[in-house]
Amino acid sequence: MKSDELLSRPYLSIPAEFNIAAAIVDRHVDAGRGAKVAAWFDDRAYTYGELRQLSNRFANVLRGLGVQRGDRVMLRLGTNLHAMVAILGTLKLGAVAIPSNFLLREYEVEKILLNSDALVAVSTPELVSPIEAVRAGTSLKHVILTEGGALSWNSLMARAGADFIPAPTLARELAFIMYTSGTTGAPKGVEHAHQWVLGTGDPVIREMIGLRPDDICYQPQDWSFMYPLGSSFFHPLLAGASIVINQGRFDPEKAFATIARRGVTVFAAVPTIYRLLLAVPWAESRYRVGSLRLGMSAGEALPPDTFGQWRERFGVTVYDGLGQTEGHIFIANQLNLPIRPGSMGKPLRGYEAAVVDDDGVAQPAGTSGHLVIRNQDHPGLTLGYRKDPERWAAVNRNGWYYTQDIAYIDEDGYYWYVARSDDLIKSRAYLISPKEVESALLEHPAILEAAVVGIPDAALSNKIKGFITLKSGHEASEVLVHQIREYVRSVIAPYKVPQELEFIDELPKTASGKILRRELRAKEIAKQDGQQR
Repeated sequence: MKSDELLSRPYLSIPAEFNIAAAIVDRHVDAGRGAKVAAWFDDRAYTYGELRQLSNRFANVLRGLGVQRGDRVMLRLGTNLHAMVAILGTLKLGAVAIPSNFLLREYEVEKILLNSDALVAVSTPELVSPIEAVRAGTSLKHVILTEGGALSWNSLMARAGADFIPAPTLARELAFIMYTSGTTGAPKGVEHAHQWVLGTGDPVIREMIGLRPDDICYQPQDWSFMYPLGSSFFHPLLAGASIVINQGRFDPEKAFATIARRGVTVFAAVPTIYRLLLAVPWAESRYRVGSLRLGMSAGEALPPDTFGQWRERFGVTVYDGLGQTEGHIFIANQLNLPIRPGSMGKPLRGYEAAVVDDDGVAQPAGTSGHLVIRNQDHPGLTLGYRKDPERWAAVNRNGWYYTQDIAYIDEDGYYWYVARSDDLIKSRAYLISPKEVESALLEHPAILEAAVVGIPDAALSNKIKGFITLKSGHEASEVLVHQIREYVRSVIAPYKVPQELEFIDELPKTASGKILRRELRAKEIAKQDGQQR
């Protein structure tokens, strides 16, 4: 296969020999596109040709340290040029990249190092202390620091050659491992092969948002999470587009300024970020965002009112989808598909999905059940969980991968998200989706964000409690609580209306922007336990 024919091949036709880094960087240089801007970082443009040389140097750095094909390399770098070069160079060598969340502490870092058997870690000085605290009991041999240290990034890169032939990795060969937040115990290592970038990128590039070489993509989230790793790094470069590398924590004003300054055409984020951007006063008149041709959302269901406000205020359609660490987005609203606000859309091409009951029987339209994906070696799905085949087997039954999400399909084949299977609230014998209650709350003009959880209750089984943050100009009061509850009662069934509402300054979230409902519920249960003693 010639280097410039990758995206013109038959759909999901994947060559047996395939390397992610060669496909998303070297291929463009070989095709004469080396002078095209691949990434903007710190007000500096980096071309595909420069990325090729930088990643070649890092591959040579690793090889000089004795790293071989299949060895694991842990990255504690955040999202920046160092992270991009380290990921690409690791993949070129045929080693396995492990991007890690910069918020992880010693316990989580140790678990990842022990599970992955990483030989090398690459870190900033600010993030290295958890590694140093636990490395004695792990397989780590080297720690590269971006500044200073015995192994300094700058000195190593300066001595490394700029020529490197990418390893002839197989498409199904392990390329990278993503570790989840470990909500049910130790972090689980989700393993992905080189073919992943085609299995997930093809449907996103061709159908969901129609990525083009002239697109400029921006997502203000960290690459240690699957959604931004694909949507703001791997997929745009696969399409030959340009990306804007985010720096630091998310700030709404900074994000708008970045979109305007760089002429961003495709913006990707989680629903929380879209709502925070809407809360910026007069943003549509203060910032020039006319370059945006569309938005992309995942992580949680996009509320219909958020979708509507982005269309009304900015003229931007936000395409919502559902994905997981075990793959990427597999059900989505798509360019050539009428959008039903609040719906996840339909399965992307190449994916077969269904909603089934506990026995695996397909559910009729409108009936909620387990959301599953046909898993017959689909190139976009994980190879499994590292050193935990039992855990992987538990969510794979009869050729289907159980996403652990609850959903339903309407009569026209659109999928609608209900909840994570462990988030559903049982109250008065009813099963209630927190997402549905949150969507109703978010329609109230005073509410910026909302999270709903079930709190154990002797009479109701669980009472429904909502936690809300308010938009600027609104103040918490009992009068407002009454108004909100009455409004929600007019939108959804009375038994779904929260028995309690609490105003808080900020909802707890993961680094990727997902609301941590479990933390809110745990605090309420702890409060109950304290009152009963």
